[in-house]
Amino acid sequence: MEANLILNQQLMLGVLVLLGAMLARAGIITGAMQEALSRIIIDITLPCLILSTFARAEFEPAVLRNVLWVGGLTFANLGALMLVGAAASRAMRLPPPDATVHTLHTMFGNIVFLGFPILAALFPDGTGVLYGAVYQLASNVVTFTYGIYRLSQGQQRGGLRGLININPIALGMGLLLLVVHPPLPHLLIDALASVGQCTSPLSMLYVGALLSGIGLRTALKRPSIYVVAANKLLLLPAMLALAYFHLLGAMGIRLDFAAFAVLVLEAAMPCQTIVVVLTKRYGGSFELAASNMLITTVLSLMSLPIIYRLLGALYGL
Repeated sequence: MEANLILNQQLMLGVLVLLGAMLARAGIITGAMQEALSRIIIDITLPCLILSTFARAEFEPAVLRNVLWVGGLTFANLGALMLVGAAASRAMRLPPPDATVHTLHTMFGNIVFLGFPILAALFPDGTGVLYGAVYQLASNVVTFTYGIYRLSQGQQRGGLRGLININPIALGMGLLLLVVHPPLPHLLIDALASVGQCTSPLSMLYVGALLSGIGLRTALKRPSIYVVAANKLLLLPAMLALAYFHLLGAMGIRLDFAAFAVLVLEAAMPCQTIVVVLTKRYGGSFELAASNMLITTVLSLMSLPIIYRLLGALYGL
């Protein structure tokens, strides 16, 4: 049933993506509006979603333990994905700019604009978003350090400045709320939640507008896209799921299903939007980055339900 839910959710999100593309083609969502949408999502609706989710969650030692495991294993995810992306780039003999994009897009998925809406639908109790926020923070640490270093060809180091934004602050405040659990007014929490619920539709409109400017014919002609799609969407997430399930089991550790699903599903998300933006900013292979995002986003309609079925089978669901 849950696999059908994820498919239905993606189909619904796909309609919103199509609507965003149509609005962009019609000139209603302009380039300036795309930038504004991105800022609204990242700086307003997503922090409200994170805060309201943590405020409503009940503190349990198991939840904190899962948070720590998700945070730590996110770095393991990214390390494994980086090694495979770099190896595939060398095997295909990609030029350095293309190899950088290929590696980064193997590592980083669309965990904000697509991941959060899907996690919110799969785990309506908020645990998916809670663990997803931890995954996002750990992923951002690598994106704005290693990612910027690679895209700028070593000339810039992202450092801590790229990490200073409202989302890590919201995550820190959320963790504090989870542990202390002060008696906040329901009116305040409901208001934050109502704003946070706008994250999903606005994200899809933004992705659709962004994808509308990418030429499909050009994208389909790039062989490396199919390699990154196969690795990113199916092969590596499946291998990570099996590896974590058996290794953690051998250690006597069984993560909550929501935490386990977040670790694997976030790794299986289509190529990350921010890599496209950063590639354009630093003069990299922008067309390849945009093509990666377009093709993997479309293919994820089929791949994510498959990965979720694998997770359910491992956990006997």
